[in-house]
Amino acid sequence: MISCGDAEEFVPFGREHMVHHPGEVLMTHSHPPPPELDHLEVLKDLNTVSLSSSKDSWMIRKSKDELTEEELYFSEKTVVWSRGQMGLEGSKTVIKSMTTESTIQQALFATFYTYPDIPVLTEDEIPEVPTGTSLPSICTLESKHLNVYAESGEDFSVAIPFPVRKVWPMKFGILLERQISPSETFLQSDAEENLPVLYSLLHPLDEVNPVIFRKDKVTTTEKQVYLKDYQETMISTHNDPSICVLHSTYTSCLRICKIRRAKQEVLLFSFLLKYICSLQFPVILKCSVDTVVKSYYKKEIISLLPKNILGSSVSGFGTPITSANSSISTHTPNLSSAAIGATVNANIVRPSTTGVQQSVTPIRLQLTQPGQVAGFRSSFGMKMAKGTNLISNSDASLESEPLIPDICLEMLWSTTSSTKPKSAFLSEDLVGQRFICLLFPQVTTLKTFEYGLNDDCDIVVGKETSIPAKDAVFLTGLNMMVVVDPTNILLLYTGAVQICRLHLAGLTTLNSSLFKDFSCLNISSKLNSPLGTPLRRSSLLASSKPHSSLDMKFETALSPVLTERSSMVENSFLDDPALPLSSAIVSVRDATDFRLTLEHNNGNLYRVTLPHMWSSTITQKSILALKQVLPKELTLQLLNKWYSNRNSPGNEEFSSSSEWHLFSKTVLSLIGYDVEKLSPSSYFDVSGSTSPSVASKKFRATESGSESDWEYLLSSSYHQTFGNTLSEVLNLDKIEVFQESKKPTLGSFNTSAPLFLYLPSILFGLHLVYEEFKTSTLHFDLTTFMIPCLTQLAADLRATKYLDHYWKDFPSLCSLQGPLVQLSPTNTSKLIVPSFFTPDPPNLYHHLYMIMKYINRSPFPYIPSVGTWTKNLILLYQIAATNCPISEIPLSKYLNVIQPMDKSPMSSCKEHLKVTINDKNKDCDSYNIHEKIVMVTNHFGITLQNIKVMAPGLSLLLMNSQHLSRTFPPQNWPASSYQLVDRPDLVAQKLYADKYKESQKKDRYNRRKRGKDPYTIKVYEPNTEEAPSEVSDKSEAKPKDEDDGMDSLDQAMLALRWPDDKRVHEVRKMLCSSKPVPINITQRPGVSDHDFVEEQERQLYALCIRTMALPMGRGMFTLCTHNPIITETLPIPPLNLKGKAPPRGTTIEFPINEIPADMDMWPLFHNGVAAGLKIAPSCGEITSSWIVYNKAKGDATQVIPHAGFLMALGLNGHMRNFATVSLYEYLSQGHEHNAIGLLIGISATMRGTMDIQTTKVLSIHLECLLPPTSTDLPIPHTAQVAAILGVGLVYADTGHRHMAEVLLREIGRPPGPEMENATDRESYSLAAGLGLGMIMFGRGTELAASADLNLAGELHHFIEGGHRKPLSGAMQEKYKSPSYLIKEGDRVNINVTAPGATLGLGMIYFKSGNRAIADWMLVPNTPYMLDQVRPDFLLLRTIARGLILWDEVMPTYKWVEGHVPTTILQHVHRSGNQSIPGVDYESIHQAYYNILAGSCFVLGLKFAGSANSEAFYVLWKYTRMFANFTKRSVAELAGKSTVETCLCSILLSLSLVMAGTGDLEVLRLIRYLRSRVGLTVSTVGYGSHLAIHMALGFLFLGGGRFSLGTSNIALASLIVSCFPKFPTHSNDNRYHLQAFRHLYVLAAEPRLFLPVDVDTGKLRIAKILLRFSDTRSYKDQKYVARAPHMLPELSKLKEIIVEGNVDNPRYWPVQVRYKVKYLFMSNCFSILDRNIKNLFTKGTESWYVLETLLSTGNGIPLKLREGRFPYGESPISYDYKSSYYLTEDKTLHWTIKGIRKVNQCNYLSGLLIWQVKLIATCSLFLQNLGVPSPSGNTTSTSFMTDDGIDEQNNEKMDLDEITETVEPTSLFLKSLVNPERALALLKRIELVIDRWEEEVKEEIKSYLNSNFANQVFSPKCAYILLFREVPHPEILPHIEGEYKKFFKVFKGIEKGTIYQSNL
Repeated sequence: MISCGDAEEFVPFGREHMVHHPGEVLMTHSHPPPPELDHLEVLKDLNTVSLSSSKDSWMIRKSKDELTEEELYFSEKTVVWSRGQMGLEGSKTVIKSMTTESTIQQALFATFYTYPDIPVLTEDEIPEVPTGTSLPSICTLESKHLNVYAESGEDFSVAIPFPVRKVWPMKFGILLERQISPSETFLQSDAEENLPVLYSLLHPLDEVNPVIFRKDKVTTTEKQVYLKDYQETMISTHNDPSICVLHSTYTSCLRICKIRRAKQEVLLFSFLLKYICSLQFPVILKCSVDTVVKSYYKKEIISLLPKNILGSSVSGFGTPITSANSSISTHTPNLSSAAIGATVNANIVRPSTTGVQQSVTPIRLQLTQPGQVAGFRSSFGMKMAKGTNLISNSDASLESEPLIPDICLEMLWSTTSSTKPKSAFLSEDLVGQRFICLLFPQVTTLKTFEYGLNDDCDIVVGKETSIPAKDAVFLTGLNMMVVVDPTNILLLYTGAVQICRLHLAGLTTLNSSLFKDFSCLNISSKLNSPLGTPLRRSSLLASSKPHSSLDMKFETALSPVLTERSSMVENSFLDDPALPLSSAIVSVRDATDFRLTLEHNNGNLYRVTLPHMWSSTITQKSILALKQVLPKELTLQLLNKWYSNRNSPGNEEFSSSSEWHLFSKTVLSLIGYDVEKLSPSSYFDVSGSTSPSVASKKFRATESGSESDWEYLLSSSYHQTFGNTLSEVLNLDKIEVFQESKKPTLGSFNTSAPLFLYLPSILFGLHLVYEEFKTSTLHFDLTTFMIPCLTQLAADLRATKYLDHYWKDFPSLCSLQGPLVQLSPTNTSKLIVPSFFTPDPPNLYHHLYMIMKYINRSPFPYIPSVGTWTKNLILLYQIAATNCPISEIPLSKYLNVIQPMDKSPMSSCKEHLKVTINDKNKDCDSYNIHEKIVMVTNHFGITLQNIKVMAPGLSLLLMNSQHLSRTFPPQNWPASSYQLVDRPDLVAQKLYADKYKESQKKDRYNRRKRGKDPYTIKVYEPNTEEAPSEVSDKSEAKPKDEDDGMDSLDQAMLALRWPDDKRVHEVRKMLCSSKPVPINITQRPGVSDHDFVEEQERQLYALCIRTMALPMGRGMFTLCTHNPIITETLPIPPLNLKGKAPPRGTTIEFPINEIPADMDMWPLFHNGVAAGLKIAPSCGEITSSWIVYNKAKGDATQVIPHAGFLMALGLNGHMRNFATVSLYEYLSQGHEHNAIGLLIGISATMRGTMDIQTTKVLSIHLECLLPPTSTDLPIPHTAQVAAILGVGLVYADTGHRHMAEVLLREIGRPPGPEMENATDRESYSLAAGLGLGMIMFGRGTELAASADLNLAGELHHFIEGGHRKPLSGAMQEKYKSPSYLIKEGDRVNINVTAPGATLGLGMIYFKSGNRAIADWMLVPNTPYMLDQVRPDFLLLRTIARGLILWDEVMPTYKWVEGHVPTTILQHVHRSGNQSIPGVDYESIHQAYYNILAGSCFVLGLKFAGSANSEAFYVLWKYTRMFANFTKRSVAELAGKSTVETCLCSILLSLSLVMAGTGDLEVLRLIRYLRSRVGLTVSTVGYGSHLAIHMALGFLFLGGGRFSLGTSNIALASLIVSCFPKFPTHSNDNRYHLQAFRHLYVLAAEPRLFLPVDVDTGKLRIAKILLRFSDTRSYKDQKYVARAPHMLPELSKLKEIIVEGNVDNPRYWPVQVRYKVKYLFMSNCFSILDRNIKNLFTKGTESWYVLETLLSTGNGIPLKLREGRFPYGESPISYDYKSSYYLTEDKTLHWTIKGIRKVNQCNYLSGLLIWQVKLIATCSLFLQNLGVPSPSGNTTSTSFMTDDGIDEQNNEKMDLDEITETVEPTSLFLKSLVNPERALALLKRIELVIDRWEEEVKEEIKSYLNSNFANQVFSPKCAYILLFREVPHPEILPHIEGEYKKFFKVFKGIEKGTIYQSNL
């Protein structure tokens, strides 16, 4: 009997939660209540009336965390899913609670999977295991629906086409068992025309398909059969293995079937049936199904199919879970498929056997039109069962379509059983034998069938065993069954073997024999309430009975009188009347690992926990070892006995020592020992604790002690173990107590004991456990527990070498002679000695010691489930010693795998251990030896924590390899290997890269549809730790006018980038547009108040012009800095155009009648764009519903910003999932700004994808893309401009010929017809030209394919002008009626067409170097020709020429001035006396300024985002020059407006070069230029302020985290956004649509190199070296910067070195090596090869890691060196200097705890001496490790000493020559332990040993002469022999003579002659 602990009364948590659950009171029904029922409907409803109350149900399972349990409870319409810790009251919490509209019939857990596409008409096999992403869910079954609630938050509603009896979970999804209707029960159960009974559902969005059945393996002639036996029901389903149990009362057959996926021939058959049904009915007779199936296997199936359906077959049936009539993806909601069950009920009919013979496939019928049902039946020959309700009676026609089976049941085993089992479950016994258990409560029998798995993983059923049982459950954690036998006794079984009876402590029973004399207690009056009503038991404990049982007749009062019922139950238990009876337990349920629920006969439930098999590692390992070395039957007997002994009543919690003590006694008793007569040391508890089986007694405390107390302490095991050591340390005399020793007596040995014959196997198995525990310092104490048992077994086996081994390890715990022998020699000869038993005890320490001395050893014995560390260490040391390839490590060469005794030897011992790495292109065998060790260590799953607790002598090899691999680890290591060498910075980089690569892999399809995002920058929230003062301000809600939209900036990063000034604060103040502007003017004397107010209003108007331009810069400044909350709307800061006059703060506003009503229209649009651009592209929560949720309602001040918000979302890539319905709603409103924002936003999102849907949306707004007969739509002109450029974006860089032709034609679109196309034609033509340039960007050399378009000629025609070419086709008919407003004649209006054509031509021939085209853009060199060109066109021509001759662009003054002809230069800046008559100086200066501005613009594009110093100085010079022009009269020569335009253009160019740098000089210039407001600077208008604040935004792009790229799309977007023609007022869109100014986003790139401390997560400062790639103009360019630093464009960089040129680096080098040559010098080596590539080197995977880290914005993880402090945090103190010098110490201290105590005797001294020997040997071993031999191979026989002498060649090597070959930057990597220090430590031990030798010389002599009987050996003798490596005397020659010969023996031992000769 075992004790289960206290039984806790169990009440389902869901039932308690239902008390507080509101139920369906708060539910809102989606449909109106049904009308009043008439009398017929009332009669129908009587069928559903039940006199019993509703029932609840629940199920319990173990959670994934292995610590908690989950409960799924349902009652009526509510389901409660809860979780709580096992056995802990009050820990349960509700995870989810759902309420449905109808009563829930069943609730269960299930897991679905998303399956990939699997082609049907190919030879690809359908996988046998679930593939795709798992979808754990909860399923609730209602009458007509199946609701699926996924753990991820998704929910589905599946229409059920038939009544369901029960839902069964399976490996692939769920099975639905159809409820047989009463009318079908009268039919024949196995008729062919019966409908299937079982159906499957693989995903909530799939079809409910029938399950097919096969009686055996698939054959070529097998026909499809469905389960149609109406009396066959499902008993159970299981996942591992995937089987189910079915029983048929009609055939009395019980069978087990395998659940698998239907194979190809099944799917093909269904496909053919679908095709046949779609043809005319006579075609069916042309071929039979048998012919079809046979032809499939003959590979002739294609000949049966018409050619016109072969293409559609794959698309229609591309996946076996795709709806048969759906071409949409499987898991995309399909309205037609989803509605089938609800509207059509998926009616199923049966084809006649005439048409398809015996293979009947269910057909889904869709009801369409009346009058066709009869015709369909008669033609197709279908029959319907009488009374079936599966086909709707509505007037409808039928369209047939087969249901494709997904699941097949393949019968594995069957038997005859007239009785239907109640349940079935799988079980496993303690030795791994598997059983199928069937419970038959009718006959009180539990039948178990042993089974195994064959090669196909199918079960093979074996013998049958019957167990008397009423109920049973299986506990997976114990591999045991709890059985309720016919007499209601709880029994414990493992497999078919009974273990014991269960004792339930604490179970309240009213019929116990303890209450027979209950009346004598006389407590009835005490239990009564004050009113005299006796207390019921239900008032004391929460009832677990159903609500229906809460009645007086179900309750029992606590009465002293025994009832008749209780007496009857009590009489059924007569075997143990003294114990509390558990006979009232009638059933068991809800079993998990160790817990189950007991059901009392009174309805109460109790939850009990069964005890574990073990609680300590020593017992666990010993049991696993004995499982391997003992037969299964004996192992089962041992474990049954052990479990009963361990958990007998009275036993409480066990310590490791007490549990091992009890286990060893159990094992010894089963071997045959009389454990009571053994030596106390054989089972003595080392820790001094007593056995828990002995009840502890309490002694009365006394005031005075006694001598016996002192004697008890002196005789304790603790004093015996540690007393001598403590006395020697304190120089005290040894105190001992004289006691009469209890001599062990020779007990009787039971040779008939079950384990007697296997004593050698037990000894060997436990010995291997003993050796395994010696590998860890945490298990050293466990080895001492095993010594008594091991020595007793070794003594009885006469294994003297084993006794010698244990004595040398622990001489203070055991003797050399061992305990008293209990087994006679006669009985010893009867023992069975296994083949793996060796006379010499396996010694792991000595085995590794010999490996390091390069002495071959026989394979070490190894038990797979026990000796994990043994195997790992031996393989690691063998790899180090032999340098063998780690791709294949032969286990059989180094390990002798011990297999179970009753199993045939497996082939695993002959297999190879393979180590794989991530990079498939790299050979792991090319690593050096230390890196190989690290790789194998990682492969074994060894962590840093494991190495820390490993024995010091064993861990040195691993730690040394990690130390030497830490500085320059290989590049292609997995993240876990970097973690092993303590490089968390490389771990973080690897994880970021792998995560990004995985996300890109999953999103491959979407990226193929929408193109690649420019960035997925991570959003950093403001650092609240470093700025506590700001936290309080942000915690309070700010007023709307105080929200400036810039709160999301990363203040910590900004503080690191610019720590010495407040430039960020100044920028934020300059870009704030939400606060009133101050009007700082003073009222002059004599000015009236009215005039002063008007003056203030004029000043306000001038300031408001600047304020309206601020949102453009703010959008750049806050780009991608915010992560919105999806439950809230995005706040848009207000655009405040009010003023405030100090000092009183009087508000000043515009008079309503003096300003245009729409003056702030486009500024509001820009304000919305700025707010939307804050959202980072990586915010995946941006959905279509959230976008619509932000939709503004109100006046234009709210609607227009929302339009800009839509455009910003598109620019950031968030419009890819925008719903079509929402798009239609926006566009149908006819709002101009909404259309502009949506068209540009969607086009930017789909740029370069040629997306058809986007093209259709754009075509609606462009007449040129619509058919000629289409209806004219009233599209605003600005929307057409946005759409024409949107075409260029969608087809960007694709070279699409048709779109290029359309846009080319649109450049020269004439005005008209009539009143159309008459205003702002310039912006439309410019957009068409820019769109054409985007499509054909850089494809000028590839225009041969489109030579008929003559792009260059047409564009040149639009630039130079001439006669308009005649229109053709539809255009001629359309423009037959000329424009009524514009009369252009028959010539091209180059004022309209030239800008777009010029830039378009330059973009097409970008970087082509075509001189002919470039010469078209030359500035005219004669005054006459110069007068024919507008000066501003010269600016555009210069830009186009620079794009064409891109490679010739140089950042020099010469290149800039080289565009100006000499005819212009000679007249520049001449005035007064220097002027020449007849020269138009105004035209000359305008041309000169525009040419300079164009040249500077090209420089800005060329060096955008590079911060090139040469380009900066050139642009800085011209910016300052034009800024000075505005103050001088020279500006009058060209006109102030021209100078202002050129100044703004050059300023933008300068900001492009310095983008993201925050340059202070440029900022000061911008601050000056923006201060020019007022009436005195009338030329500084809205356009100037727009350009100035764009320059400010570029300077601090993305809050200092972004810069600009120079890719094709980036350059095109910069040309569009920075077009050098600025608006004159806020609503000016004549020449350039203002919305295009935001396209700079497409050129933005996150390139901030941001160091992050990987340990603290804080941003840090680091020094980096950037080296550029060589170009034609630049060679070997590099510079040093301080990070955080804005990197140049990555395509221009060669490598980035972190802390590369720093003499004292603070961070570990972010470097990795590829191929390294080493110079070995003593215990260190240096890297000599130049082929050491930095981690961030172009052309390697590290560069991809860098790009990933930059694009995701995660920062660059860096690891701070030990003893170093970050920059700016270094304390100047003694602690800092100490930490620095300690970490820089060249000796590299490496100590072992406890080594200094070896000179005193300790019970662990033997193990510590081994550690010293191993450390000393390993230090020399490491010195030789990996040294290259003269042949170039790495050997282990030669090494270099400190004095430079090669011990093999005896040649001296000059150290000066060595140092000359070493690069200055190379590092000397020292070994972790200096061999000299290790040898010094060994020498110290040897001195102690030498002193001990004189003391114990007689003991040593006796040992060498094998005189063990008459000599008492001290621990010192054992330590000397261990240190001197003296083997057992049996293998030594006999020693004679005096003691002087003793030293000769020792010398021989030291030299190895004696030991080797005897070996």
